[in-house]
Amino acid sequence: MFRFFKELYLTGFTLLYKIPGGTPHSKTGTSVPVVALFEVAFFAGVSSWIDIFIGERFLLSSSNSLASHKIVFLLFFIVLSLVNYHILVTRGHGIKFEREFNNLEKPRRILLVMSCCGLMLATIAFFICSRLAYQRFFHI
Repeated sequence: MFRFFKELYLTGFTLLYKIPGGTPHSKTGTSVPVVALFEVAFFAGVSSWIDIFIGERFLLSSSNSLASHKIVFLLFFIVLSLVNYHILVTRGHGIKFEREFNNLEKPRRILLVMSCCGLMLATIAFFICSRLAYQRFFHI
């Protein structure tokens, strides 16, 4: 099961990396932050639900300032981008998987692509629903 989620993560990078245009360096510079953006969106959704279950604006309210929330998420995004860059590019796991992706069996590739796209759409839907629930619960 862990292997499947690892391959989903690598497939997300591969799909973004295979978008036509640009040099390999510019492709990694755009695909790594997009992967981090989905991770931040998932974290923001989870933190919204934690605040709702606690009943207080705890995780998303360090000083009740909207600017502080943006700074926290920006810093979190930068850290995740650096960690993803290290894993996917510097250590070469993403690049290696991208090169081997076409050699996978066709049913496996289709499963990975469809699952990855579904996971991306589910992450977006989860983020939007979580934020709407958060705003409704705290009357924002």
